[in-house]
Amino acid sequence: MTSPLDSYTASMGDLHFSDEAKARMTEGLRAAADAKSAEKNARSEAPAEVLTMPARPPKRRTRRWARVAAGLALALALGGGGTVAVAAGVLPNPADVLSDVFGGAPAQTELLNEVGRPIGASATSNGVTVTAEAVAGDRFNYAVAYSIEFEDPAALEGIEFHEGGTLTYVGDAFLRVDGAMSGGGLVRLYDADPGDNTLQLVQVMGIHTWNDAGIVGRTARFSMSKLEIFTDEGEFKTLAAGDWNLKFEMNYVDTTVDLPASQTTTWQGSDVTIDSVAVSSLGVTVDYTINRQTRDLALPGEVSEEALAEQAAVTGLPVVVTFADGTTFDATDANGSSAKHSDGTTTVSKATTYDRIVAAGDVVSVTVGDVEIPVNTA
Repeated sequence: MTSPLDSYTASMGDLHFSDEAKARMTEGLRAAADAKSAEKNARSEAPAEVLTMPARPPKRRTRRWARVAAGLALALALGGGGTVAVAAGVLPNPADVLSDVFGGAPAQTELLNEVGRPIGASATSNGVTVTAEAVAGDRFNYAVAYSIEFEDPAALEGIEFHEGGTLTYVGDAFLRVDGAMSGGGLVRLYDADPGDNTLQLVQVMGIHTWNDAGIVGRTARFSMSKLEIFTDEGEFKTLAAGDWNLKFEMNYVDTTVDLPASQTTTWQGSDVTIDSVAVSSLGVTVDYTINRQTRDLALPGEVSEEALAEQAAVTGLPVVVTFADGTTFDATDANGSSAKHSDGTTTVSKATTYDRIVAAGDVVSVTVGDVEIPVNTA
Protein backbone atom coordinates (compact mmCIF):
# COMPACT_ATOMS: atom_id res chain seq x y z
CA MET A 1 0.00 0.00 0.00
CA THR A 2 1.46 3.37 -0.99
CA SER A 3 1.43 6.29 1.41
CA PRO A 4 0.46 9.89 0.55
CA LEU A 5 4.20 10.69 0.61
CA ASP A 6 4.93 7.98 -1.98
CA SER A 7 2.21 9.28 -4.32
CA TYR A 8 3.36 12.85 -3.87
CA THR A 9 7.04 12.00 -4.57
CA ALA A 10 6.10 10.03 -7.68
CA SER A 11 3.91 12.81 -9.00
CA MET A 12 6.61 15.43 -8.49
CA GLY A 13 9.19 13.19 -10.08
CA ASP A 14 7.24 13.15 -13.34
CA LEU A 15 7.21 16.94 -13.67
CA HIS A 16 9.60 18.50 -16.21
CA PHE A 17 10.05 22.16 -17.13
CA SER A 18 11.80 23.97 -19.95
CA ASP A 19 14.57 26.46 -19.14
CA GLU A 20 12.17 29.29 -19.97
CA ALA A 21 9.51 27.94 -17.60
CA LYS A 22 12.09 27.51 -14.85
CA ALA A 23 13.18 31.12 -15.32
CA ARG A 24 9.55 32.33 -15.06
CA MET A 25 8.98 30.24 -11.94
CA THR A 26 12.16 31.58 -10.30
CA GLU A 27 11.23 35.16 -11.12
CA GLY A 28 7.71 34.61 -9.79
CA LEU A 29 8.98 33.18 -6.51
CA ARG A 30 11.50 36.01 -6.14
CA ALA A 31 8.78 38.61 -6.73
CA ALA A 32 6.49 36.93 -4.20
CA ALA A 33 9.29 36.91 -1.61
CA ASP A 34 10.03 40.58 -2.23
CA ALA A 35 6.34 41.44 -1.91
CA LYS A 36 6.03 39.49 1.33
CA SER A 37 9.11 41.25 2.75
CA ALA A 38 7.72 44.66 1.78
CA GLU A 39 4.37 43.80 3.36
CA LYS A 40 6.09 42.71 6.58
CA ASN A 41 8.04 45.96 6.77
CA ALA A 42 4.91 48.00 6.13
CA ARG A 43 3.02 46.19 8.87
CA SER A 44 5.82 46.73 11.39
CA GLU A 45 5.42 50.50 10.89
CA ALA A 46 1.61 50.49 11.06
CA PRO A 47 -0.41 51.53 14.14
CA ALA A 48 -1.60 48.74 16.45
CA GLU A 49 -5.20 49.03 15.29
CA VAL A 50 -4.17 48.30 11.70
CA LEU A 51 -2.46 45.10 12.81
CA THR A 52 -5.51 43.81 14.64
CA MET A 53 -8.32 44.93 12.32
CA PRO A 54 -7.78 44.88 8.54
CA ALA A 55 -9.33 47.68 6.48
CA ARG A 56 -13.02 47.21 5.87
CA PRO A 57 -14.32 46.73 2.30
CA PRO A 58 -16.80 49.16 0.69
CA LYS A 59 -20.05 49.77 2.54
CA ARG A 60 -22.19 47.68 0.20
CA ARG A 61 -19.96 44.66 0.77
CA THR A 62 -20.20 45.17 4.52
CA ARG A 63 -23.99 44.96 4.39
CA ARG A 64 -23.77 41.79 2.30
CA TRP A 65 -21.35 40.26 4.83
CA ALA A 66 -23.78 41.03 7.61
CA ARG A 67 -26.59 39.25 5.76
CA VAL A 68 -24.45 36.19 5.07
CA ALA A 69 -23.26 36.01 8.67
CA ALA A 70 -26.86 36.27 9.86
CA GLY A 71 -27.89 33.53 7.45
CA LEU A 72 -25.21 31.24 8.84
CA ALA A 73 -26.54 31.91 12.37
CA LEU A 74 -23.08 31.44 13.74
CA ALA A 75 -23.11 33.46 16.93
CA LEU A 76 -20.15 31.41 18.10
CA ALA A 77 -19.69 31.90 21.83
CA LEU A 78 -16.90 29.55 22.84
CA GLY A 79 -14.28 32.27 23.36
CA GLY A 80 -10.59 31.50 23.14
CA GLY A 81 -9.24 34.46 21.15
CA GLY A 82 -8.23 34.59 17.52
CA THR A 83 -5.11 32.44 17.28
CA VAL A 84 -5.18 29.74 14.63
CA ALA A 85 -3.00 26.65 14.37
CA VAL A 86 -1.85 25.76 10.87
CA ALA A 87 -1.95 22.05 10.07
CA ALA A 88 1.56 20.64 9.70
CA GLY A 89 2.80 17.95 7.34
CA VAL A 90 0.21 18.63 4.61
CA LEU A 91 1.34 17.33 1.22
CA PRO A 92 -0.21 19.45 -1.56
CA ASN A 93 -1.30 18.19 -4.94
CA PRO A 94 1.49 19.00 -7.48
CA ALA A 95 -1.06 20.66 -9.79
CA ASP A 96 -2.16 22.88 -6.92
CA VAL A 97 1.45 23.84 -6.23
CA LEU A 98 1.85 25.03 -9.81
CA SER A 99 -1.49 26.83 -9.64
CA ASP A 100 -0.33 28.74 -6.58
CA VAL A 101 3.01 29.64 -8.22
CA PHE A 102 1.67 30.86 -11.56
CA GLY A 103 -1.88 31.81 -10.57
CA GLY A 104 -1.18 33.53 -7.27
CA ALA A 105 -1.52 32.49 -3.66
CA PRO A 106 -4.94 31.75 -2.09
CA ALA A 107 -6.84 34.67 -0.60
CA GLN A 108 -6.08 35.27 3.05
CA THR A 109 -8.90 34.79 5.55
CA GLU A 110 -9.27 37.10 8.54
CA LEU A 111 -11.15 36.25 11.73
CA LEU A 112 -14.20 38.28 12.73
CA ASN A 113 -16.15 37.05 15.77
CA GLU A 114 -14.49 33.63 15.37
CA VAL A 115 -15.80 33.24 11.81
CA GLY A 116 -13.34 33.42 8.92
CA ARG A 117 -13.85 36.05 6.22
CA PRO A 118 -11.88 35.45 2.99
CA ILE A 119 -10.42 38.66 1.58
CA GLY A 120 -10.70 39.08 -2.17
CA ALA A 121 -11.79 35.50 -2.90
CA SER A 122 -13.99 36.32 -5.87
CA ALA A 123 -14.47 35.29 -9.51
CA THR A 124 -16.58 36.82 -12.31
CA SER A 125 -17.85 35.08 -15.46
CA ASN A 126 -20.62 36.06 -17.89
CA GLY A 127 -21.86 38.90 -15.70
CA VAL A 128 -22.10 36.82 -12.51
CA THR A 129 -19.71 37.24 -9.58
CA VAL A 130 -19.19 34.51 -6.96
CA THR A 131 -17.54 35.61 -3.71
CA ALA A 132 -16.57 33.52 -0.68
CA GLU A 133 -17.99 35.52 2.23
CA ALA A 134 -17.59 33.41 5.36
CA VAL A 135 -16.16 30.13 6.63
CA ALA A 136 -16.73 28.37 9.95
CA GLY A 137 -16.19 24.88 11.22
CA ASP A 138 -14.84 22.34 13.67
CA ARG A 139 -12.47 19.37 13.62
CA PHE A 140 -14.70 17.29 11.39
CA ASN A 141 -16.89 19.70 9.36
CA TYR A 142 -16.88 23.07 7.69
CA ALA A 143 -19.43 25.56 6.36
CA VAL A 144 -18.70 28.13 3.65
CA ALA A 145 -21.09 30.90 2.60
CA TYR A 146 -20.91 32.52 -0.84
CA SER A 147 -22.70 35.42 -2.45
CA ILE A 148 -23.71 35.11 -6.12
CA GLU A 149 -24.25 38.56 -7.63
CA PHE A 150 -25.96 39.01 -11.00
CA GLU A 151 -24.99 42.05 -13.07
CA ASP A 152 -28.37 41.78 -14.82
CA PRO A 153 -31.18 41.66 -12.22
CA ALA A 154 -33.52 40.27 -14.89
CA ALA A 155 -31.79 36.91 -14.49
CA LEU A 156 -33.67 36.44 -11.22
CA GLU A 157 -37.07 37.57 -12.47
CA GLY A 158 -39.87 35.01 -12.51
CA ILE A 159 -38.16 32.61 -10.10
CA GLU A 160 -40.55 31.03 -7.62
CA PHE A 161 -38.91 30.72 -4.22
CA HIS A 162 -39.90 28.26 -1.52
CA GLU A 163 -40.79 29.31 2.00
CA GLY A 164 -37.91 31.20 3.55
CA GLY A 165 -36.60 32.31 0.16
CA THR A 166 -34.92 28.99 -0.61
CA LEU A 167 -34.43 27.29 -3.97
CA THR A 168 -33.92 23.63 -4.84
CA TYR A 169 -30.26 23.66 -5.82
CA VAL A 170 -28.94 21.15 -8.36
CA GLY A 171 -25.86 22.99 -9.66
CA ASP A 172 -22.28 21.78 -9.68
CA ALA A 173 -20.57 24.07 -7.16
CA PHE A 174 -17.66 22.10 -5.74
CA LEU A 175 -15.19 22.86 -2.96
CA ARG A 176 -12.19 20.73 -2.10
CA VAL A 177 -9.67 21.27 0.65
CA ASP A 178 -6.02 20.33 0.21
CA GLY A 179 -5.26 17.05 1.94
CA ALA A 180 -8.88 16.29 2.86
CA MET A 181 -11.60 13.99 1.55
CA SER A 182 -15.27 14.94 1.65
CA GLY A 183 -17.52 12.73 3.71
CA GLY A 184 -20.96 14.05 2.72
CA GLY A 185 -22.93 17.18 3.50
CA LEU A 186 -25.52 19.60 2.17
CA VAL A 187 -25.84 22.68 -0.02
CA ARG A 188 -28.44 25.40 0.47
CA LEU A 189 -29.30 28.14 -2.04
CA TYR A 190 -31.46 31.03 -0.85
CA ASP A 191 -32.21 34.73 -1.22
CA ALA A 192 -31.45 36.68 1.96
CA ASP A 193 -32.67 39.98 0.51
CA PRO A 194 -35.30 39.89 -2.28
CA GLY A 195 -34.59 43.57 -2.93
CA ASP A 196 -31.12 43.02 -4.40
CA ASN A 197 -29.66 41.01 -7.29
CA THR A 198 -27.71 38.55 -5.14
CA LEU A 199 -28.31 34.96 -4.03
CA GLN A 200 -26.56 33.16 -1.18
CA LEU A 201 -25.07 29.68 -1.32
CA VAL A 202 -24.00 27.72 1.79
CA GLN A 203 -22.01 24.48 1.67
CA VAL A 204 -21.78 22.31 4.80
CA MET A 205 -19.47 19.32 4.50
CA GLY A 206 -17.97 16.60 6.66
CA ILE A 207 -14.34 15.76 5.93
CA HIS A 208 -11.71 13.09 6.50
CA THR A 209 -7.98 13.81 6.69
CA TRP A 210 -4.82 11.78 7.04
CA ASN A 211 -4.10 10.99 10.72
CA ASP A 212 -7.25 12.94 11.72
CA ALA A 213 -5.40 16.24 11.26
CA GLY A 214 -7.52 19.37 11.11
CA ILE A 215 -8.03 21.54 8.04
CA VAL A 216 -7.48 24.98 9.56
CA GLY A 217 -4.69 26.68 7.60
CA ARG A 218 -5.15 24.59 4.47
CA THR A 219 -6.20 25.92 1.07
CA ALA A 220 -9.80 25.56 -0.14
CA ARG A 221 -10.42 25.54 -3.91
CA PHE A 222 -13.88 26.37 -5.25
CA SER A 223 -15.07 25.73 -8.80
CA MET A 224 -18.45 26.02 -10.55
CA SER A 225 -19.52 25.92 -14.19
CA LYS A 226 -23.26 26.42 -13.79
CA LEU A 227 -25.88 27.46 -11.27
CA GLU A 228 -29.00 25.37 -11.75
CA ILE A 229 -32.24 24.87 -9.81
CA PHE A 230 -35.13 22.42 -9.91
CA THR A 231 -38.49 24.16 -10.30
CA ASP A 232 -41.83 23.23 -8.79
CA GLU A 233 -42.93 22.28 -12.30
CA GLY A 234 -40.34 19.49 -12.28
CA GLU A 235 -37.95 21.18 -14.69
CA PHE A 236 -34.29 22.14 -14.49
CA LYS A 237 -33.57 25.84 -14.89
CA THR A 238 -30.08 27.25 -15.43
CA LEU A 239 -29.64 30.63 -13.75
CA ALA A 240 -26.04 31.09 -14.87
CA ALA A 241 -23.33 29.27 -16.81
CA GLY A 242 -19.66 30.17 -16.88
CA ASP A 243 -16.34 29.39 -15.25
CA TRP A 244 -15.86 30.38 -11.61
CA ASN A 245 -12.69 29.41 -9.77
CA LEU A 246 -11.36 30.86 -6.53
CA LYS A 247 -9.24 29.78 -3.57
CA PHE A 248 -8.81 30.89 0.02
CA GLU A 249 -7.44 29.82 3.39
CA MET A 250 -9.57 27.69 5.69
CA ASN A 251 -9.22 29.94 8.72
CA TYR A 252 -11.74 29.76 11.55
CA VAL A 253 -11.98 29.06 15.27
CA ASP A 254 -12.71 25.39 15.93
CA THR A 255 -16.10 25.18 17.67
CA THR A 256 -15.75 21.53 18.73
CA VAL A 257 -16.75 20.70 22.31
CA ASP A 258 -15.65 17.30 23.67
CA LEU A 259 -18.21 15.88 26.10
CA PRO A 260 -17.64 13.53 29.06
CA ALA A 261 -17.57 9.88 27.99
CA SER A 262 -17.06 6.33 29.39
CA GLN A 263 -20.76 5.97 30.30
CA THR A 264 -22.36 2.55 29.80
CA THR A 265 -25.73 1.55 28.41
CA THR A 266 -27.30 -1.36 26.51
CA TRP A 267 -28.61 -1.75 22.99
CA GLN A 268 -30.74 -4.73 21.96
CA GLY A 269 -29.39 -6.80 24.82
CA SER A 270 -25.71 -5.95 24.35
CA ASP A 271 -23.52 -3.87 26.66
CA VAL A 272 -22.29 -0.57 25.23
CA THR A 273 -19.51 1.76 26.38
CA ILE A 274 -19.58 5.35 25.07
CA ASP A 275 -15.99 6.10 24.08
CA SER A 276 -16.25 9.73 22.96
CA VAL A 277 -18.82 12.39 22.02
CA ALA A 278 -18.13 15.73 20.35
CA VAL A 279 -20.50 18.47 19.19
CA SER A 280 -20.14 21.80 17.43
CA SER A 281 -22.18 24.41 15.61
CA LEU A 282 -22.21 22.11 12.57
CA GLY A 283 -22.42 18.50 13.65
CA VAL A 284 -22.00 15.64 16.10
CA THR A 285 -19.58 12.70 16.35
CA VAL A 286 -20.07 9.65 18.58
CA ASP A 287 -17.77 6.64 19.11
CA TYR A 288 -18.86 3.61 21.11
CA THR A 289 -17.92 -0.02 21.70
CA ILE A 290 -20.62 -2.69 21.73
CA ASN A 291 -20.28 -6.25 22.98
CA ARG A 292 -21.56 -7.78 19.75
CA GLN A 293 -20.37 -8.53 16.23
CA THR A 294 -22.02 -9.17 12.89
CA ARG A 295 -21.23 -11.59 10.15
CA ASP A 296 -19.64 -10.23 6.99
CA LEU A 297 -22.47 -9.03 4.77
CA ALA A 298 -22.95 -10.31 1.24
CA LEU A 299 -23.14 -8.08 -1.84
CA PRO A 300 -25.68 -5.23 -1.53
CA GLY A 301 -28.23 -6.98 -3.71
CA GLU A 302 -27.99 -10.14 -1.65
CA VAL A 303 -28.40 -8.69 1.83
CA SER A 304 -31.30 -10.33 3.67
CA GLU A 305 -33.64 -8.71 6.17
CA GLU A 306 -32.05 -10.85 8.84
CA ALA A 307 -28.58 -9.55 7.99
CA LEU A 308 -29.79 -5.94 8.02
CA ALA A 309 -31.38 -6.44 11.44
CA GLU A 310 -28.15 -7.98 12.69
CA GLN A 311 -26.22 -4.98 11.41
CA ALA A 312 -28.65 -2.55 13.04
CA ALA A 313 -28.12 -4.33 16.37
CA VAL A 314 -24.52 -3.10 16.20
CA THR A 315 -24.64 0.24 14.38
CA GLY A 316 -28.19 1.37 15.17
CA LEU A 317 -27.61 2.78 18.65
CA PRO A 318 -29.82 5.92 18.81
CA VAL A 319 -28.09 9.32 18.87
CA VAL A 320 -30.21 12.46 19.33
CA VAL A 321 -29.03 16.08 19.67
CA THR A 322 -31.23 18.55 21.57
CA PHE A 323 -31.06 22.31 20.92
CA ALA A 324 -31.91 25.29 23.14
CA ASP A 325 -35.17 25.97 21.31
CA GLY A 326 -36.45 22.51 22.20
CA THR A 327 -36.00 20.99 18.74
CA THR A 328 -33.96 17.86 18.16
CA PHE A 329 -31.83 16.29 15.44
CA ASP A 330 -31.77 12.51 14.99
CA ALA A 331 -28.22 11.38 14.17
CA THR A 332 -28.93 7.66 14.53
CA ASP A 333 -28.45 7.00 10.80
CA ALA A 334 -25.32 9.15 10.52
CA ASN A 335 -22.45 8.17 8.26
CA GLY A 336 -20.38 5.67 10.16
CA SER A 337 -17.75 2.99 10.26
CA SER A 338 -17.13 -0.04 12.42
CA ALA A 339 -14.22 -2.28 13.36
CA LYS A 340 -14.35 -5.76 14.88
CA HIS A 341 -12.01 -6.81 17.68
CA SER A 342 -10.67 -10.18 18.76
CA ASP A 343 -12.51 -9.98 22.09
CA GLY A 344 -15.89 -10.16 20.33
CA THR A 345 -16.65 -6.42 20.50
CA THR A 346 -17.16 -3.88 17.73
CA THR A 347 -16.14 -0.22 17.76
CA VAL A 348 -18.57 2.06 15.93
CA SER A 349 -18.02 5.67 14.90
CA LYS A 350 -20.86 7.95 13.77
CA ALA A 351 -20.44 11.46 12.38
CA THR A 352 -22.87 13.80 10.65
CA THR A 353 -23.76 17.43 10.12
CA TYR A 354 -27.08 18.84 11.34
CA ASP A 355 -29.83 19.94 8.98
CA ARG A 356 -29.08 23.51 10.08
CA ILE A 357 -26.24 25.65 11.40
CA VAL A 358 -26.58 26.67 15.04
CA ALA A 359 -24.73 28.76 17.58
CA ALA A 360 -22.37 26.42 19.41
CA GLY A 361 -23.89 27.47 22.72
CA ASP A 362 -27.35 26.40 21.55
CA VAL A 363 -26.51 22.67 21.67
CA VAL A 364 -28.00 21.53 24.99
CA SER A 365 -27.32 17.81 25.09
CA VAL A 366 -26.59 14.61 23.20
CA THR A 367 -28.50 11.44 24.06
CA VAL A 368 -26.68 8.22 23.18
CA GLY A 369 -28.92 5.24 23.73
CA ASP A 370 -30.63 6.12 27.03
CA VAL A 371 -27.72 8.24 28.34
CA GLU A 372 -28.25 12.00 28.14
CA ILE A 373 -24.97 13.93 28.12
CA PRO A 374 -25.31 17.69 28.78
CA VAL A 375 -23.21 20.17 26.80
CA ASN A 376 -21.34 22.76 28.83
CA THR A 377 -19.67 25.46 26.71
CA ALA A 378 -18.81 27.76 29.62
